[in-house]
Amino acid sequence: MIILTSATLRTLNPISIEELFSIFKRDFIDNETYLRKEEQSYLINVKKECCCPCPFDNTPKPERFWHIITKDEYNPRARNSPCPNDKEKNRKYDEARAKRIHWVKIIIDNWQSDEDIKHFYQKRGNKKNLIIWHTKRDFLIIIRRESHSSDRFLISSYLIFRSEIRRYEKQLKKYEENAPTGDEWF
Repeated sequence: MIILTSATLRTLNPISIEELFSIFKRDFIDNETYLRKEEQSYLINVKKECCCPCPFDNTPKPERFWHIITKDEYNPRARNSPCPNDKEKNRKYDEARAKRIHWVKIIIDNWQSDEDIKHFYQKRGNKKNLIIWHTKRDFLIIIRRESHSSDRFLISSYLIFRSEIRRYEKQLKKYEENAPTGDEWF
């Protein structure tokens, strides 16, 4: 897996948005992506109907698109998220995430067959997440199961920095020690 190298991706701009959105659209809107486990397949829902306006031309794009190319940013002067949602307005363009947008589908498609991809389940309140972690690329994807739907929802994807790896290793080890089957998530 290569990292996108386009010079336009260094900043959030009209060209980078369209370049990145074309990948997102190809992988999740024009062609559906499925999470497969044994004989079962679950649609990866990106909630394409929940949109935020593009900051350059007001063209709506799904919130999930913005979420996988931005990160939480607590510095109010650095914010540039187009989403008016209070929860999302503190997000900032993340070049590292953006240059790996095309990895998301590849990792989801190979989550059970690639030995470098580990996974564990995480419960946060009443929400259940599948964490898919490409350990060689230090890249993580979060997919959520919601009780009211048979779909699985793409929540986020991001690069794990060296300082965070130990935390994820502990979570994976704890999960593996409990010898779960994972069926409870599906």
